[in-house]
Amino acid sequence: MKLRNAPRKKKSGKSLLLTFLLLFSLPVFVFGLLQDKSFDWRNLAFDDIKVSEENPCIITFPNVNPYSLEINKSVRIQVDALSEILGIKSVNIQDSIGTTLLTKTYDDNPKKITESFLFTPMVAKAYNLTGSITDAGEQTFECVISSPYDVQGVRAIASNSKPIFTTLPKSSIPSQNIQTGITYEYTIVAEDSDKDTINYAYSFTPGATWLKTTVIEDGGNGKLTIKLKGSTNNPGSYLANIFIHDGYSKHLSSQSWVISVSPKGNDIPTVSVINPVESVQITTEKTLKIEWDAIDSNGIKRYEIYISSNPANQNSWTPIDKNISPSTTSYNINLESITDGTYRIIVRAIDNQTPEAIGMGISPEIIISRVKEDEKPDDQVILPEPQVINISPTSKDEIRNTTPTIKASLVAPVGETIQESSIKVVLDSKDITTSIKINKISESEYTVIYTPDSALSEGVHKVELSFKDSNNTEKETDWIFTISEDETIADKDNFNIFGYKLAKRTAYIIGGGLGLILLAIFIPIIIVAMWKDQPKDSNEINPSLPPTIPSTQEIPIVEETPKIKELVTEKFQAPEPALEPTKEDNSNIPEPEDDLSLLCKQIEDLKQEEDKQNNVTKQ
Repeated sequence: MKLRNAPRKKKSGKSLLLTFLLLFSLPVFVFGLLQDKSFDWRNLAFDDIKVSEENPCIITFPNVNPYSLEINKSVRIQVDALSEILGIKSVNIQDSIGTTLLTKTYDDNPKKITESFLFTPMVAKAYNLTGSITDAGEQTFECVISSPYDVQGVRAIASNSKPIFTTLPKSSIPSQNIQTGITYEYTIVAEDSDKDTINYAYSFTPGATWLKTTVIEDGGNGKLTIKLKGSTNNPGSYLANIFIHDGYSKHLSSQSWVISVSPKGNDIPTVSVINPVESVQITTEKTLKIEWDAIDSNGIKRYEIYISSNPANQNSWTPIDKNISPSTTSYNINLESITDGTYRIIVRAIDNQTPEAIGMGISPEIIISRVKEDEKPDDQVILPEPQVINISPTSKDEIRNTTPTIKASLVAPVGETIQESSIKVVLDSKDITTSIKINKISESEYTVIYTPDSALSEGVHKVELSFKDSNNTEKETDWIFTISEDETIADKDNFNIFGYKLAKRTAYIIGGGLGLILLAIFIPIIIVAMWKDQPKDSNEINPSLPPTIPSTQEIPIVEETPKIKELVTEKFQAPEPALEPTKEDNSNIPEPEDDLSLLCKQIEDLKQEEDKQNNVTKQ
């Protein structure tokens, strides 16, 4: 007889557990759908990585947007790394085709390194920069790219455009010529078509504080808007100047203009430079002709001409001629002694009143470039005054991270260096100078980095930064950024899916309906499949059997006695038929299960009967 196993309780237990988990997934799915979270991963792109134990090596582009690099232009790449325990043994950086961009070995195993090298993309495409550092224990750590721009990766394009001004000083309200007590207003607007950050350096006549600046858009995402507004009771000619660029040295633009404030009852000479009318490039010319026009009700007694790389700073003016006849309105300027650079011509008119009233006019840019420039980075913008560039985060950045990395680059003027001890950073009116990290790129260029130790609150935050150059010229700047509130609060009626807004009601109907349909289809199939997954022999099991496995011990078969076996096989004469049994005898008919023992007894009785007959015959 073949023995089979009864069903296993262990298999049934697993099926019950999985069934419960699948059924439990239904409310979990619905709960997850009701959570108001954004599926837009683009916000994660802003995460500006800092050097830490988690990221011991980072690659940065300190001056330009890594996603709009111009081909055939050399830009600087900076590598920062640390290994506080064992020290750094070597660093290696490669491009996407395996060309080595930087490789260096350190014998003294420094704990921190900052390296800078040039990178020149030759083809318009995406680039994959990779690298690693090796510590003194021969353990290797990968370098990762970090950028304050709202992009990920490195890409080169055929041409990168310079930022341009979309407003002009002549749109000033009410005009550039006002009287004392009248409010002056002008809004500077500039844009960059590549969406590169617009860096700017604004200056006004030293000592004049009446013209207030309000930064509406700080240059992030290629948009710069600065509102100038104010009034004064001090008559005079005030000079304003602003430089803008996107990090490339050839992408420098500027505006310079004069605000003439006249006293009541008298006016200040109004001077306009009428030639040149636009920017001039000087390569071989030795002279430049300049023409102007002047208006004054009291009469002009003389003119003065100056040249300067920073017109707003009178200390930088170089005199050309300080005693020009009032009847003269043109002048040929000798440029032979002027070094290469970007300049403007200032024409001053002095009237015959006591005290003298002075009016000014200013020319467009005069770019002198005679000598072939030595090879230098295309992302090195040198201005005639200190500047703070590449600030981050900007007012345009969408920040969810409550501990954002705050960064800025400091650049000294031509021929000057930065006083490192003068660097000061304030966040929300709290001095954090002792907590910032300072990376020295060169004597005239630094990068400051700060990451809060604790989470900042949601809302607007203000950063103030200042430093001095070796000439004790101080540069102060400030900017704001906003940490956005949680999307559950910011937008209660929409989901943000891959950058697109979808009404929550529609999302609930579509998502919930699809989810319930899928669950209704697959959960029963899975449950049936689990419960159907039993051993193949289970259908042959007798349901009346106990659930335990019967013993496999064989039951011994008792052999019949030889005599009985012989009697069974021996030929014998069947007796005469007996008389019909009575009703009494019918009651003694053996049960089928006693057939064997009854047969043996009958054989024994027949044998005894035969023996008796034989004995009688012998007698």
